[in-house]
Amino acid sequence: MSSGQKHPTSAYEFNTLRTALADGILEIVLSRPGTRNAMSHEMEREISAALDRAELDPDVAAVMVRGDGEIFSAGHDLKEQYGGRPFTEEGFPEASPSIPPTLPRAWYFRKPLISGVHGYVGPAAIGLVACSDFIIAATGTRFGCEMYRGRGARPAMEWLPLYVQLPMRVVEKLFLLGGWMDAEQALQFQFVQRVVPEDGLAKETRRWAEQAALIPSATFGHSKDQIRRAYELLGLAAIPASLSRLRPPDSAPRVDFGKVLEEQGLRQAVRARDAGFDEDVARV
Repeated sequence: MSSGQKHPTSAYEFNTLRTALADGILEIVLSRPGTRNAMSHEMEREISAALDRAELDPDVAAVMVRGDGEIFSAGHDLKEQYGGRPFTEEGFPEASPSIPPTLPRAWYFRKPLISGVHGYVGPAAIGLVACSDFIIAATGTRFGCEMYRGRGARPAMEWLPLYVQLPMRVVEKLFLLGGWMDAEQALQFQFVQRVVPEDGLAKETRRWAEQAALIPSATFGHSKDQIRRAYELLGLAAIPASLSRLRPPDSAPRVDFGKVLEEQGLRQAVRARDAGFDEDVARV
């Protein structure tokens, strides 16, 4: 930190996030390390609330998102998912009122949004960072959709940006086979913009946030609106209505993940889910 920079100060108070503001850069840190930063209903609400506040806060010029602990985020909280509060069915009456009915809240955030990811990025977390303007990844980071091996993939709002950011064969590998890709592969598709050693991830993520913050906020927001609206007009915003007509078949899951999770624990449930899958085939 240079002599001209201010020391970070706590910005907004949340239960599942840590925030700090310094020199116009708001850092949002997913902070449930004991659950591998699994995205609970509460965390999803708080992420939206943090973006709402940052968008209106004149002291915030850009936002960077990182994860606490060994990984960025495992994805949705499986204990909630299989404990009677599935993310695809439950409404969110306490959610941010600015969430549109189609794309995720983060897609509409008008200031620079930079994500720095490391370790592992699960399905719901992939959807979150896909709404960022730029993604910086630590070497070896794994973007994984293995969760779909147990029950298959269902259309979900957080996926939508991926349909215009990744080739069709990559989307099919991720969602149909529960596939995965590492940071270096993601760089080939420009899904991430830089791959750096993990010990330099926070610094590089902040560097990109600082560069984006040099653009006047109103100008950046207007240009961002134009770019994103263009993709919506090309069909992105119409996808939810189209997908809603495609009902999932009434068939038993390959593995009753929830039952194994309840009776034998998460580790055994993951083993049962992944049994028989060839990691080389599943890799993008």
